[in-house]
Amino acid sequence: MGENKISSPKKKLLYVGLFIVPFLVAMALIFVSKGLGTLPIMDMNGKFVQLKHKNPPPYYTVPEFSLPTFTGDTLTFNHEDSILYMITMFPKNNSKEWEKHLMYIGEKIIKRANNVRVIGIYEDDYELKMWSESPLEYVQSVSDKWFMTHASTSEFEKIKASLKLELNDSTNLYDYVMIDKDEHIRAYCSINDAKVARDIPKMFKILSNQYVPRKFDIKQIKN
Repeated sequence: MGENKISSPKKKLLYVGLFIVPFLVAMALIFVSKGLGTLPIMDMNGKFVQLKHKNPPPYYTVPEFSLPTFTGDTLTFNHEDSILYMITMFPKNNSKEWEKHLMYIGEKIIKRANNVRVIGIYEDDYELKMWSESPLEYVQSVSDKWFMTHASTSEFEKIKASLKLELNDSTNLYDYVMIDKDEHIRAYCSINDAKVARDIPKMFKILSNQYVPRKFDIKQIKN
C-alpha cells in the first residue's frame, strides 16, 4: 500500500489552522489587552485626560472625609485604603428619587461589581425620615461594602465641591462618581444614560485591571 499523502489544499488549510489563526487570535487579544486600564482621569484643572503610565503628571486627588452612617458608625474615605470607590450623592430636594436609585445600585451595579466600595451620601436626613421604609436591611443584605451615610447641608456641599460635581439637568441629581485606588476621579456616570449605567461594572473591571502587572494575560481577557 502506498503512503497516505496530504494534498496541497489540505496542507494549506492545516497550516492556516495551526499557525495563522492562533497568531491572529493572539494579536487580537493583545490589542484588546492594551485597551484595559484606559479610562480617562481627571487632571488638576478638573478636566478628563488620557491616563499616562510613564512619567504621569499630577492628577486631581479627592480629599479625605469622614461621615456618620445610618447605623451609628463612621465611614472614612482615606488615602490608605487602596480600594475602588463609587460615591453617590443625593440632595434632599429630590428625595423622591432616592429609593429608585437605591434599588438600581443594589440590583444592577453592586451585584456585578462586588470589588467596589459604594458610599451613598444623603443630605440632611440623619433619621431616615425621607424614606417610606428603612433601606438598611436591604443594603446590608446586598453587600458589606455598601455604606449609607448622611451629611449636613454644609458638609454635603463641601464633599460635592471636592468631587467637582454639578447637578445633572436631566435627572436633577448628581452623577455617580467612579474613583480609582489612588483616589483619582475616573468617570461621572449619568444613570439616565442607559448605556453608561449598564457599563458601570465593566468600567470598574477596567480599573481593577489597571492595577494588575502590565503583561499579557489570556485569563484576564477571558474573564
